[in-house]
Amino acid sequence: FTEMMRTLGFNRLISMENFRLPNFTLIADILIWLVKRFDPDADIHDNYVTEEDRILLVRTAAEFMAVKANIMFNTKRLYQADGYAVKELLKITTLLYNALQANDTDPQWVPSNSTDISTYIQDLKMSRDLASQVTIRGASIFELLRKEVDLRDIRNSSVNTLVEMNRIESALIEAVEFSKNSIANTKSLIENVSATESSLDAKIEKKQADLDRNQKRLQTLKKVRPAFLEEFEKLEAELQTLYQEYITRTRCISYLEQQQEEATLIEQERRQQRQRETKKMVEEMQQADARNLIESDILNLDVGQSSNGYQDSNKPTAVTRRLRTATAAKTRLTTGKKRIFGGMNATEEDSNSLDSDSDLLLDDDGDNSDLFGSGDDIEFDSKGLPLESNRSEP
Repeated sequence: FTEMMRTLGFNRLISMENFRLPNFTLIADILIWLVKRFDPDADIHDNYVTEEDRILLVRTAAEFMAVKANIMFNTKRLYQADGYAVKELLKITTLLYNALQANDTDPQWVPSNSTDISTYIQDLKMSRDLASQVTIRGASIFELLRKEVDLRDIRNSSVNTLVEMNRIESALIEAVEFSKNSIANTKSLIENVSATESSLDAKIEKKQADLDRNQKRLQTLKKVRPAFLEEFEKLEAELQTLYQEYITRTRCISYLEQQQEEATLIEQERRQQRQRETKKMVEEMQQADARNLIESDILNLDVGQSSNGYQDSNKPTAVTRRLRTATAAKTRLTTGKKRIFGGMNATEEDSNSLDSDSDLLLDDDGDNSDLFGSGDDIEFDSKGLPLESNRSEP
């Protein structure tokens, strides 16, 4: 059944698990779709919300298939909407599936008498409408005739019953009393409503009077000017002026502080640059003096060796000389360490003399005097070349 429905093009996937329990919604959708597939112009009741609608749907579908396709349905099984209903629907699906297979196996099949069928299409539609109406009317008449059995007994019992005057009179009296009581209750409610209305009107008038009085009082208070209001406005204007002045001064102070910080940074950078230049100049001067002293000492040494060369040529040991100035110069050139005393920020007294280098103090104050000392630091061999200070004599 599921494969046949899928082949026929049903718009929903179904399985046999859907029919384990009664599922009238799915059965109704399948039944309507099959009837429409069999005849698109079929007039079938497609509403199945209430019990009467379901019964009418099953009945109209069964009558339609009996008339058009000569297929007899068991309406009770269809209404159960379970596996037995699938067996009933399988009758229609088998017929449609066989017709589809026959069309697929014979592609040259062409319906005969197409012109005649097209000629009588309108008549067929009218006959179908009339047949459906006849079926519906017949079903309604059948229902009414089935109810007639019970209604006949009730009608006969009512006709055969003798009506007593006393019972009729007592029933009428009870009805009159009931009407009188209802009228009295209605009148009392009307009176209560009128009393309630009058009390509400009185309350509304009282509230309206209070409202008018309060509005007049409010207008009077608005017109009266308090004694302290002028002083308040004066103080408010003065406070506004002071606030504006405070804002202006705060901005000026912030700007001046920023300018001061920038000027301090610029002055500090200039001072550092000047100190670096002075330090570099002093180092260059010291290096130049050291080179001049070394060159002069070497020159003097060469002259002395040339004059005493013949006398000292037969000595086994090398001639050594110590030159303190060269040692001091060499030490300064290799280490290059100098000590500078003083801070980066000059005092107010020193700010006027930034070009002087009196605040730059170098360590080893006695080095300048050592430049002209005795030659005890550097040793020279017989050829006039300097020896290492830590090398012992041969």
